[in-house]
Amino acid sequence: MSRTNRRSEKTRAALMSAFIELTLKGGYEAVTIEDIICKANVGRSTLYLHYAGKEALLTESLKYPSRGLAACVRRDISPRALVPLLEHFREQRSVNRIFFHHPIRSRWVKCLAGLLEKEMAAEPRAARKADALPRALVALTLAEMQIALVTHWLSNAAGVATEDVARALIALSAAVLDDTLRSRSQPVRTAGSLQTP
Repeated sequence: MSRTNRRSEKTRAALMSAFIELTLKGGYEAVTIEDIICKANVGRSTLYLHYAGKEALLTESLKYPSRGLAACVRRDISPRALVPLLEHFREQRSVNRIFFHHPIRSRWVKCLAGLLEKEMAAEPRAARKADALPRALVALTLAEMQIALVTHWLSNAAGVATEDVARALIALSAAVLDDTLRSRSQPVRTAGSLQTP
């Protein structure tokens, strides 16, 4: 990696770190561009060189948790693969609760839906039936459902095992896709096994 690339990555990391810290401390609405550049110790033009603004920083910050949840639509995903992400949510729930409420939650749904839509598009055409609903609508609905499941688990179901939540996310995702996008001849996944309809 060249010196310029390393410097650019370091600047992006400083901006992201400043944004996340400020957001967790004061809330997304209260954070200003001025706050971010002061905390990151960079100029305004440097921020805009890397990000279009505060919303672009938010979208980028939501990609990590979104990638993990978007993987739920893959046929080969195991519940154990989701456990570290879910454990992170659980361990950080008092700090990260802001991400599960408006206005960040609605932006997270859109970010996750975009990644879900890409995952759905990657399925072989033969495995999909004629889409009864637009893929974008299915992706938004599934994103809402996944985030709602995680939110309610963190808020109300502390005794539920993390791996059970992972299984539920995978089963929920499979059920939505099987009923809206996948061919009926494909196996239907359930929480613990594969069954043919």
